[in-house]
Amino acid sequence: MNIRILPPHLRQQIAAGEVIERPASVVKELIENALDAGAQQIVVEIEHGGRQLIRVSDDGAGIASDEVSLAFERFATSKIYDSRDIEAVRTFGFRGEALPSIAAVSRVQVVTRPRRAALGTCAQIEAGQLLAVSEAGARLGTTIEVRDLFYNIPVRRKFLRSVRVELSHIIGVFTTFAVAFPEQAWTLICDGKALFELSATSYRDRLLALYGQEVTARLDMLDCEGLSGRLWGSVCRDPMVAHRSYRFFVNRRPVRHARLYRAVHAALGGTGMLLLFLEIAPELVDVNVHPAKREVRFRDEEGVYDLVFGALSRHFAGEKRYAGGVAEGQAPYGTAASAKAAQTFHAIGQVENTFVLAAGQGLLYLIDQHAAHERVLYDRLMEAIARGAPPRRQLIAPQVLMLAARELEVLERHRSDMEACGLSFDQFGPGAVAVRTIPDCLPARQAESFCRRLIQRLRDDMIERRGETIPQMIACLAAIKAGTPLPLAEQQQLLQGWSQSERAHACAHNRPVYFQLSLDEVRRKIGRTAGSCGEA
Repeated sequence: MNIRILPPHLRQQIAAGEVIERPASVVKELIENALDAGAQQIVVEIEHGGRQLIRVSDDGAGIASDEVSLAFERFATSKIYDSRDIEAVRTFGFRGEALPSIAAVSRVQVVTRPRRAALGTCAQIEAGQLLAVSEAGARLGTTIEVRDLFYNIPVRRKFLRSVRVELSHIIGVFTTFAVAFPEQAWTLICDGKALFELSATSYRDRLLALYGQEVTARLDMLDCEGLSGRLWGSVCRDPMVAHRSYRFFVNRRPVRHARLYRAVHAALGGTGMLLLFLEIAPELVDVNVHPAKREVRFRDEEGVYDLVFGALSRHFAGEKRYAGGVAEGQAPYGTAASAKAAQTFHAIGQVENTFVLAAGQGLLYLIDQHAAHERVLYDRLMEAIARGAPPRRQLIAPQVLMLAARELEVLERHRSDMEACGLSFDQFGPGAVAVRTIPDCLPARQAESFCRRLIQRLRDDMIERRGETIPQMIACLAAIKAGTPLPLAEQQQLLQGWSQSERAHACAHNRPVYFQLSLDEVRRKIGRTAGSCGEA
């Protein structure tokens, strides 16, 4: 067989297949373009499950007349200009592939008018070829009609599912964006019948409109801040609401992410309903992973997992936070453990790889392994600082970090506090620092991840004025994470270190560490009294 270069039309069809899989893919790409254009009202019209017609109209910025034909060329985009923009993508589109991919497998007509233009522009494209461009009367914004999808690729059209199935996928895409952008008005019309007419409203009211009163009433609101960003949304663990219905959004972009799914599955047990929105700095997430932009990668995958799993676990544990920051479900905390009691603690095992179950002095303890280890590390760090001997770990090779100007400013502002805790660094050129030592509670392999998370936490603290100290941050970042399996010997070692603390009842941030239950209470609950069956 001879090697040959494929003709342009075949190359276009192959490339289009990576982006446009079914009618719902077209709807997704056109909605994203409308949102990037600043549209406040988006109308989606469908005929015959999207096979015959998909029309998306918006009131966004429109396209200039001299750029309409260029918009259907591959790699033509207004979203990015150089390679640095790819590192911090702030729009849905940026690859310049959506419109040419759609036009390569259908008959397209676009009618558009920018805000300052008296007349609009109408263009017709068929199988990737521009047929005509002319002036036309048009309302503000853009309307794109896509007809006869895959008419020139019979094999792809043959593999489309039934009208009902394709429509269900389109509704899924539509409702996903509608719930993520409640401040926009949305309309979905199918075969001349309006299925959804949603006016601009609040997030809560949008849930009511899409899911109804019964489902919305069972959804709890979730909103928290973490090292990796802000997490918010709606969650319900009741399997009667939905069976494993999870939707993930990163900066309001619908995504699929295996690690996010595992964190949610571990916290919810594989059932329930979840709408999870993660707001994260664009430079900390890579959206240039898949042609359809469905998948993302995080710079700190572990940090994102911790944020999601921890937030959901705390939510369903019903953790209470009072003004003092320490609370307990049944009785107030007193002195958790004395040095004497330390010798009587016995580790039994872990629960969900997050809590250590221990017994001591006629009591059962359920101890948050992260909070307990944070207390141990914080006490050791404060003692070392008081002695003027910060515990340092010298890096064999300095860890070089490329940082933005704002991040460099944060580092310089806290240099003395960091050096007091064992973290030292030098300027290493424009936008770069070389980290030479780290606190000895951290392994060298975690130097980069630790430093970046610490910088992010410092930035968050400056914005929110939480008053968190450097030792508190270091102890939290270095502590054992929730979800980490520990051998029994390490559990026992953790208990011994934790129980020596004079403030063992609270972590470095004054949040509760443990829950205790007397064995007498256990016996009463299960009816184990003197003379009951099974007594020797």
